[in-house]
Amino acid sequence: MKKYLVLSVVVLIGLFAVVAVPGASAAPAEAAAKGPYEGVFHGNIYGENGSSAPMSLDLTHTGRNVDGTVFIGDGLTIDAGVCGAVDVPATAVNASGRSSANNPRALSASSSFDVSGIDVTVDLDSYVAGDHIEAEVTIDLPWICGGDPTLTGQLHRA
Repeated sequence: MKKYLVLSVVVLIGLFAVVAVPGASAAPAEAAAKGPYEGVFHGNIYGENGSSAPMSLDLTHTGRNVDGTVFIGDGLTIDAGVCGAVDVPATAVNASGRSSANNPRALSASSSFDVSGIDVTVDLDSYVAGDHIEAEVTIDLPWICGGDPTLTGQLHRA
């Protein structure tokens, strides 16, 4: 199960800021207006167990396309109940996605993957409110683990 947690951490870090959309391409930057996810954001990501880590996003948001890099520091632990806990290593992840067609300030996504024959789903909801991004990520674990870990974060525009 620890293998699952490490894999899910890599996936959710990318999802924390943007929704993975393969093959998304934007019009030339000069032809489209910049969206609310455009810029550099700094803050923290928090686990339910009181752990946290510094986090930075360096994003471009042209039209509905959002691309960038997510940086996370040391300190975050994801607790999966009886299935174990894992310390998230400092890392950087490139990600790309699309904002909502109805509301460019919102990103919602669900990503499922198989780990050792177990379906795991990671759900993201994020919103740009003024000069910051508010986000929540829930990892849907098998019932035997106990509860589903939730990560939250608030990142402010640099």
